[in-house]
Amino acid sequence: MKNNQKIIFSNSYSPRTGHNFVAQVFKIFTGLEILIHDKSETQLSRILDLYYTHTRRYIYLDSDKKFMDHLFINGLRERILSKSDNSYVLIKDTSFQGVDCLPELFPNDIHILLIRDPKDVLTSGFKAMRFKRKSIKNLIKKIGMKTGLFQLYFSWRVTHQVIDILPNLENRILIRYEDLVIQKEETLQYLKELFNCDKALDDIKAEINEISVINTSFFKEETGGKHIWDEKEKTTKFNPVNRKSKNIFYRKAIEWGTRDLRKKLGYV
Repeated sequence: MKNNQKIIFSNSYSPRTGHNFVAQVFKIFTGLEILIHDKSETQLSRILDLYYTHTRRYIYLDSDKKFMDHLFINGLRERILSKSDNSYVLIKDTSFQGVDCLPELFPNDIHILLIRDPKDVLTSGFKAMRFKRKSIKNLIKKIGMKTGLFQLYFSWRVTHQVIDILPNLENRILIRYEDLVIQKEETLQYLKELFNCDKALDDIKAEINEISVINTSFFKEETGGKHIWDEKEKTTKFNPVNRKSKNIFYRKAIEWGTRDLRKKLGYV
């Protein structure tokens, strides 16, 4: 393990937030290694949250708490970094659960919260939904999908599940997925400084343009992808920003269902 190694923790609030694309962008600035593989989602923050909010709180003797911390917590950073000789390693996950544990345990590392417009996240997610199994429950969902009622209910439910675990966003590093897709110069310059990157902005933009896959799985009509990890090069039809359903009822249902979270994240 090198003395100057840093861990980059990147947590998004949900799948379909573009965290794999963002990881590739971070790699341009840092040459980082993604532990344990490019699509790895370790769920480390959730595990730590369960440990501190459930397991540890029911251990009554301090000596037992110290023993458990020795087993699971002490030396955790060193064990993580022992997996790589790279100056930067990335650990990413698709949940905000437990993210407040990370800065406390890893105060000298980099902690990033990735956000994307919830409307786009849910629109992307609904394109991936399939109810192939025959059951009354799935039949009701299919009917609800055709009317937009299911989209409204599901979007509202997911919105409030995220709001319930939403951390305090002040004094946190917030990166918007959209800003990286459109290559917003202010965001790129911020990342250059954050990661001590000496590449020119034009070179960074050119490398971002070379990232061929932007969350393309599932979208056969846009990318040719058929399965969850079926990577295809992006096409002119694929626009990851301001995604819209062709059906106005679907579109409005998702907008209404996600409105509270969009307000919290500054999208409306």
